[in-house]
Amino acid sequence: MAVGTVNRITLVGPLGNDPVIRRSQLGRKIAHINLVTLCPRTERELEAISFAAHGAGDQKALARLETIKAHAVNRGADMKSLDAAITEAKRRVAEAKADEAAADQRRVAHELRELAKVMRSAAKKCDDGLAMLTEGAKEIRTAIAQTNARGLGNPSATQLQSLGERAVLAAMIEMPWARAFQHLAPGQRQTFAGGAGFVSQWAASIERAVDAKLKQLGGGEKAA
Repeated sequence: MAVGTVNRITLVGPLGNDPVIRRSQLGRKIAHINLVTLCPRTERELEAISFAAHGAGDQKALARLETIKAHAVNRGADMKSLDAAITEAKRRVAEAKADEAAADQRRVAHELRELAKVMRSAAKKCDDGLAMLTEGAKEIRTAIAQTNARGLGNPSATQLQSLGERAVLAAMIEMPWARAFQHLAPGQRQTFAGGAGFVSQWAASIERAVDAKLKQLGGGEKAA
């Protein structure tokens, strides 16, 4: 196309709805219109009838002309109603998506609330566990001191320090912050209670010593 020339197309016919004016990314105005068209056969009939109606005043031609015009207007109204239906459908789809997104956000919010409850409960367990560990460790230390004061040299505070540290480190291996503590090989790990627990073994050793002493003295009950 040569510079400075413009291609033009002229469209003639009734509008299906009001023109919609938008702007392009470059800021140019763009009109969106729906133009009602007639088929070629109706166009030829319209030309002939229009001549008869306006040129000769033919009443039948006038009636037929009004019918064709009404049909064209109806087609324009139909197109406008279809556009309105499409717009409404899009609005309902958008509304449904918004409702779905809101429902999903509500679900996530409730899940987060429950997770907050879990965290609070777990934190209390951690604090209670640490408090119980501290209390139990102090009681073991006191019992060892009193045992030593009554003539038994084992267990000792030094043994409690060494084996207790291993028991604590062994428990830390299963915790999220295990990397912050010294790693122990399986053979080095200890527990406080149970069949393999070092404190349980100390208690059993003391009971055996007491039973032997009582048997030697010939009196008293066997340790429970």
